[in-house]
Amino acid sequence: MWADDPETCAALAALGLDAGASLEQAKSAFRKRAVALHPDTGDASREALVELARIIRAMRHLEHAAPKCIDIELGPGEIAAAVTRTVRVKGHTAVFRIPEDARAGDTIAAVGDPAIRARISITPPPDEPRTASPDSGLQAFVSEFAAAAPAARFARWLRKARSAA
Repeated sequence: MWADDPETCAALAALGLDAGASLEQAKSAFRKRAVALHPDTGDASREALVELARIIRAMRHLEHAAPKCIDIELGPGEIAAAVTRTVRVKGHTAVFRIPEDARAGDTIAAVGDPAIRARISITPPPDEPRTASPDSGLQAFVSEFAAAAPAARFARWLRKARSAA
């Protein structure tokens, strides 16, 4: 789960965990150690405070270094062909190359940054094709400007010009 970074290994060791531990296990170990070392519940010695500061730094490092996972939704047509998606994740841009044999629930790593992962979900195809309502888009433009007679358009333009003045 974690990168083979010496700082990350040291942070996990400060919490008494091995490299295979998850972020949830690290948080649990941190809470137990923090309660034991906190000055309100235990010894307020200098050594206890130094150890408390050390495990706080370790936990902050682990939260920052933890893999980030997002969801990417793909349509049935997109999953049939390999696609590339660019996504913003906590201020970083991540590029995902989704292979054509990917399935819903698969997890893939970002190109160049294995700490950012994406879980693939596939949206079902629509039951019926969507049709545009007659009052939207191009149809609204045609009915507003082209369908009216030129005299009617001119009269509408005059009314708008007077109301704007």
